[in-house]
Amino acid sequence: MQAATLSWWGAFPMATALVLMVHHYWRQLLDTDQRPAFRAFLAWTAKGVALPFAVWIVLNTGILPGVPILLPEVAILKGQGGPWFRYLLAESAPALFVTASFWTAVTLVSLLPAVVNRFEDPNDLKIHASFWSLFLLPLSAVVVFAFGWWGAGAALVAWLAPIIQVSLTATQVAKRPPSYGAALAKLNFGNYPDAEQEILRELEKCQDDFDGWMMLANLYANKFDDLPEADRMIRELCGQPNVSGIQTSLALHRLADWHLKRGDDPASARRALEEICLRLPGTHVARMARQRIDQLPANREELIEQRTPKIIRLPALNDELDDSTPARPTKSNRREAEVQADRWVERLKRNPNDAEAREKFATILAERLGEADLAIEQLDLLLAMPDQSVQKSAEWLARSAAWQMKYRQDPAAARVRLEQLVREFPQTSQAFAAQRRLNLMEMEERIRKARSTV
Repeated sequence: MQAATLSWWGAFPMATALVLMVHHYWRQLLDTDQRPAFRAFLAWTAKGVALPFAVWIVLNTGILPGVPILLPEVAILKGQGGPWFRYLLAESAPALFVTASFWTAVTLVSLLPAVVNRFEDPNDLKIHASFWSLFLLPLSAVVVFAFGWWGAGAALVAWLAPIIQVSLTATQVAKRPPSYGAALAKLNFGNYPDAEQEILRELEKCQDDFDGWMMLANLYANKFDDLPEADRMIRELCGQPNVSGIQTSLALHRLADWHLKRGDDPASARRALEEICLRLPGTHVARMARQRIDQLPANREELIEQRTPKIIRLPALNDELDDSTPARPTKSNRREAEVQADRWVERLKRNPNDAEAREKFATILAERLGEADLAIEQLDLLLAMPDQSVQKSAEWLARSAAWQMKYRQDPAAARVRLEQLVREFPQTSQAFAAQRRLNLMEMEERIRKARSTV
């Protein structure tokens, strides 16, 4: 082959195009979007293109002792003191293209098993290959006949590349979304092992399906009681490049629910929600996750306490207003109350707007620690918080009046609270009870005045 046959202006762009084409199919067939896989492709390119081309250059420089120069023209020019290196560079252009074309052909052949795996029936690839070979093989034969042995690599590329492209297009068109109807039916009948197999069978067809992995993780968490495996599965799913930010938030919130409900583990739930903040900083879902983190129980004991059924308190409707002799707490009960109060204080430090925590803290102060003044201050803070429901505000006012009467022995202050309750929340049950109490207080006042007059 003469040096003028193919110059660097033609050889280098064509070799680059071949490398880029291989990278395109490599990424599609081997899922090499991650950096380590890309480094593997670069290493393969260096071994198949750069290294052979460099060896060819070195062999033709004659610097290796005992190894003759492969190109006779270079040997003659070097012996005569002519411009041998310039001639060698000119001849290197077609050598680069030949090296790249043979490397491309070998790589495409190695990718054929991955193409076969894309088809549900391997015979479909044989049908595609046979049909297109009718048109491509004559073209490849023409290339070999026109350019000789050095065109064999290009001829193989001209045959294999269109077949791979058509096969990938066919599998993408024929690819159907996974269907989990059979898995759901087995779940409804309690056949969990078979349901797991059905989900895995569908995931083999579409390995990046978000819904399928969520179903599988839910199965492990709630049916197999394997929270560690469900946790691992969710975190790996959130690391996939095709998973969106909303899907990541949904998955990690679901994982936090499992840790709370199935594992009684607020710490693990907090870690799952904090991962949302790490993966999606500054987003709306990160702010929502942070709000939920602030509302989580501090530990397992607090979580269990929250689940304990609680008596509905309606202070304005019971006899607390009439009880002027509150019981004194014992030392042991006081220590226990102080521990619980400290727990609610820690929760308020994390989120001062936690209405439930402040209400619990106020109740402990008034009813178990004898700190009625501080408890009423906490209720006033609750009443000053915006966006509170009418029912809760009425309850807090009623409770404040009850504590004024019961613990502070201050009927006048209690009357102010009751009048405020009737004035601001007239349609609540607490307001009706407060009005009855005001009427009773007025009647008692009249009786006292009448007796003093007599």
